[in-house]
Amino acid sequence: MPIAIPNLDDMTWEDLVKEGRSLIPARAPEWTNHNPSDPGITLIELLAYFTEILVYRANRISDTHVLEFLRLINGPGWTPVENLSNEKQKAIDRLLHIRLVTTVDYERLLMANTDRLRLSSGESVARVKCVAETDLDRPDQAPHPLPAAGHVSVVVLTNQSDAPSKELLRRVKHFLEPARMLTARLHVVPPRYAIIGIHATLVLRPDADAEATQNGAIDRIETFFDPLEGGPDRKGWSFGRSVYVSEVYRLLQEIPGVEYVRRNMNLKTGAEMSELAVPVSERWRERFNDLHEIEAVQLLPHELVRITVNRDSILIAQERRTNRS
Repeated sequence: MPIAIPNLDDMTWEDLVKEGRSLIPARAPEWTNHNPSDPGITLIELLAYFTEILVYRANRISDTHVLEFLRLINGPGWTPVENLSNEKQKAIDRLLHIRLVTTVDYERLLMANTDRLRLSSGESVARVKCVAETDLDRPDQAPHPLPAAGHVSVVVLTNQSDAPSKELLRRVKHFLEPARMLTARLHVVPPRYAIIGIHATLVLRPDADAEATQNGAIDRIETFFDPLEGGPDRKGWSFGRSVYVSEVYRLLQEIPGVEYVRRNMNLKTGAEMSELAVPVSERWRERFNDLHEIEAVQLLPHELVRITVNRDSILIAQERRTNRS
């Protein structure tokens, strides 16, 4: 919410003269001639005139004021080299660079400087996620980091692989160091992933190609959950976005040749298998509905998803149709 600017220019010449004359009895009681012809009254009117001019100027931000303010920001030795409008914009951009306060500030600054951070190998920053009050440098606290006051963690995803090089992480941290708040402890780390397996059976129409449909389904799943090209908007799976069974069904149901999608069957027990599977140590991620059927797998705010899917988890069944005489 912007700060309301006070109006300093709220007294007229008549107001100033009236106030000056009202002070005469208290300050100079022997002065009894208050007519306009009196030299003292003339002097009050003259001072009121100049005061009105000064108050008017004080209520306006002149170019001189702007230059002095820019000199406070840029240092006493600064001199303008461009027009005032460009110099103001340069000062604003510089302030955005040198002062990182919110998590959005970190993310915006890095994404605006991906070319500057690019290594000679071509590796650069593709996506970032900033998490406040968190120290992701401590592997002993994975995957649930404890609250860490004053710590800021920046997760970096590269344009080439999901594991950024140490050189890129160092460059990002060196770039952010001058801009961080003095009390902030900065950590620049690679992404952490929640490993999720997808299991489903595609029941095909009679004219569908089983092998092509199975390969297409695997490719479709891998692309949809890709950290760079996945997600509903094709801009990469969002950090911290949970995986829902309903999304998997919709994704597979839209494949040409698929009649419907159902759960896989456990060949040993004959029981239906869950569509989403996580390691035993991460069963806490599972979310169930009222029927105790899995409906989602939860991700933490700093995590991405890594899907494991293959021809053994995405099965094919041909729809059976009986002939009627």
